[in-house]
Amino acid sequence: MENEEREVKQEEIAAEKEKKFSPLFFEVGGKMGRFQKGIHWFASVIMTLLTIVIIGAVLVSFIHIPGLFTDILDSSDGSLRALLIYVADIIIAIELVYVIIAQNLESVIEILMIAFTRELIIKDWEMWELLLGVAVIAGLFAIRKYLIGRKK
Repeated sequence: MENEEREVKQEEIAAEKEKKFSPLFFEVGGKMGRFQKGIHWFASVIMTLLTIVIIGAVLVSFIHIPGLFTDILDSSDGSLRALLIYVADIIIAIELVYVIIAQNLESVIEILMIAFTRELIIKDWEMWELLLGVAVIAGLFAIRKYLIGRKK
């Protein structure tokens, strides 16, 4: 009898945890009024529509990649750099979609690391600016490792 009660309590606790940390867009919890729930729902719809637009733009952007490869084969000046910039922008857009869907701090840190790395690669920086950029990326790695909740 006690074992059954314990299992029921554990299932209730697990269900409560799932409710708290659910990343669903249309979940409205807590003690919100009708107006706040409406605003939350409207913002969720807009966010979903914009996410779909970003995904569509990413898919359309793949059309230009073969042309960038052709430029590399033709030995055009700066063609490899143009490809790197273009692909990095696509990756950042994909990560942005992931951040919107996941809605957690770790995904935000990841997109910041990608964006900072992109900027360090594509621009001409002074040495002290590069060192500062590397320090920022190292700080983001440290934040992700030590300050974001560890999985047990």
